[in-house]
Amino acid sequence: MECRKFQIAILSAQGLQNVREIFRMKVYAQLSIPGNPQIKRETPVDTEGETNPAWNSTIRFTIGNQAVEYQGVVFVIKLYCSRTLGDRYIGEVSLSFKDLFDGAAPTSQGRSSGIVSYPVKRGGADSQGVLNFSYSFGDIVMVKKPSLFSTRNLAAAGFFIMKVVLEATLEQASISTFHSLEKMFRYVNEHDKYIELKS
Repeated sequence: MECRKFQIAILSAQGLQNVREIFRMKVYAQLSIPGNPQIKRETPVDTEGETNPAWNSTIRFTIGNQAVEYQGVVFVIKLYCSRTLGDRYIGEVSLSFKDLFDGAAPTSQGRSSGIVSYPVKRGGADSQGVLNFSYSFGDIVMVKKPSLFSTRNLAAAGFFIMKVVLEATLEQASISTFHSLEKMFRYVNEHDKYIELKS
């Protein structure tokens, strides 16, 4: 399958909302891919900058090339204040891989890269401050598909097999059971992402 190396360096943030009234803000960033709970990476905690933290922390992934072709594949960077009694949410930046790829500039190393700043949001509205990061996409490389089927293939194959079996034995199975299984496989298929990632 066609893949690309993706690298993001979470650099810094400025003017964040102070979510602590007494003690110092100690801020870290967490990158995640919605729909892929196993993909979650964090920067070190900045203990000095408070509302203007700096990390210069680099994270690397391998992504399927389809991730830069469809708007629906996104990643989220959430900012938290580290606390002993539970970390406090500050805000987040959510972007699609396609938007970043389309806005990237080519480099002499054959990569597409950029340095950007985005407003930090909270609850769908602009919060306070901006997040700065750089990123790059590598050239397309061919990666051998894993031996196991993807979730999408399993859902499609599973639905076909179950449908044939159930139709063949419809007289012995209830209609409601068939529709329940059909609904389950359709849900899995519709919620699968156009992305395959590896650390």
